[in-house]
Amino acid sequence: MTAVPQLSVVIPTLGRSILVQTLDSLIDIRNVVSMEILVVGTIADPVVAQALANRIQTYPGLFRHFDVSFPRGDSSEKKNLGAREARADIVAFVDDDVKVDPEWSRYILEPFCDPSVGLVSGPSLTPADVTLVARLAGSALSSWAAGYVAERYSHAGETRRVKWSRLIGCNMAYRKAALMAIGGFDPGFWPGEEMKAAFLATQAGQVLVFQPLARLYHYPRQSFALFMRQVYGYGATRIRLMRAGVEPELTALMPLVILLGLAGWLAGGWFSWVVMRVGLMGAMLYVLGAALAAILRWRDTRAGVDLLIFFLIPLMHISYGLGELVELVRPGKDLGHATHGSK
Repeated sequence: MTAVPQLSVVIPTLGRSILVQTLDSLIDIRNVVSMEILVVGTIADPVVAQALANRIQTYPGLFRHFDVSFPRGDSSEKKNLGAREARADIVAFVDDDVKVDPEWSRYILEPFCDPSVGLVSGPSLTPADVTLVARLAGSALSSWAAGYVAERYSHAGETRRVKWSRLIGCNMAYRKAALMAIGGFDPGFWPGEEMKAAFLATQAGQVLVFQPLARLYHYPRQSFALFMRQVYGYGATRIRLMRAGVEPELTALMPLVILLGLAGWLAGGWFSWVVMRVGLMGAMLYVLGAALAAILRWRDTRAGVDLLIFFLIPLMHISYGLGELVELVRPGKDLGHATHGSK
C-alpha cells in the first residue's frame, strides 16, 4: 500500500513549455519531504506532453496528470480539482512558470505544526536569468513603493502571521479541510480568486502565515508593456475584491489617489496658482519618496541597476491606479489577459 504523502503539490497549467522546468525543480526536492505532484490541465504541445509522460514513467507514484480544461473559471476549477484529488492533508499550489528552492517543501510545511494555521504563503523571487525589464519589474514590486504587495516578495524576517492580502497565489498552501470548508476557489471570480479564498479562510478563523524561507522563483513579465498590464490588472482586481465584500485596505487605494491628484493638478494648475504650488509640493514629496524606495532597494541588493526602479515606480502607480479607476467606472471588464496569463 502506497504511503500517504506529506504534501500534495497542485500545478494548474495551460501546458506551456516552461512547465518542464517547474516539474524538474520539484523532482529535485522529492526526497526532502514525501510528496505527490498533480498537474492539472490539457497539454496541447506534443513536446511538453511527452516531457511530462517521460517523467511520469521515470518517477512512478510521484506524478498524476489530469487532462482537463474548463470553459468558465478554468484557473479555479483546476485548483479545486487538484485539491479534491490530493491525498495529503496539506495542499500546495504553484504556478507552472516557477522554480522552487531546494528547501521549499520543508519550509512550506513547517508552519502547519501549529493546528491554528490553515494556510501558508511564501515569497516569489525574481530569477537571475531574466531581461533587464523583468529584473526591474520584480525589483519594483519588491520595493517599499509597492506597499502591501512588497510583503509577498520579501524573503527577509521571521515566520509571521499576516493578513489575507499578503498571500501570493503562485506560492501558497492550505490545509485541505480548511480549503474545502470555504468551498474552494470561486470559479466565478478570476483573477483574484486566491485572495478572495484567503479572505474567506481567515474570516472563518484560519490563521495565515507568511514563511520567508519557503522561496520560489517566479518569472516576471519580460517586457515593459506586459508588466504595465499586469499591474493594471492588480489594481482592477483590488476593486473587484472590494465589490465582492472583501475587506478594503486604504493603502491599496493610494495609487488611485495619486492618479486623481495628478489629474486634478494638471487641470486646476492652469487656473489657480495655489493649486499649482500645492501640486508642485506634492510632486516633490512623491519624487523624494520614489527616490528613497529605489535607494532602499539598492541597499538590500547592492545592485546599482536596481536604482533604475526610480523611473518605473511612477508608471507602476499610475497603471495600478488606472486599473482601479477603470474598474470603478466600468465594472466587470474581462481582465484575464492582464494578470497571471499562465492560467
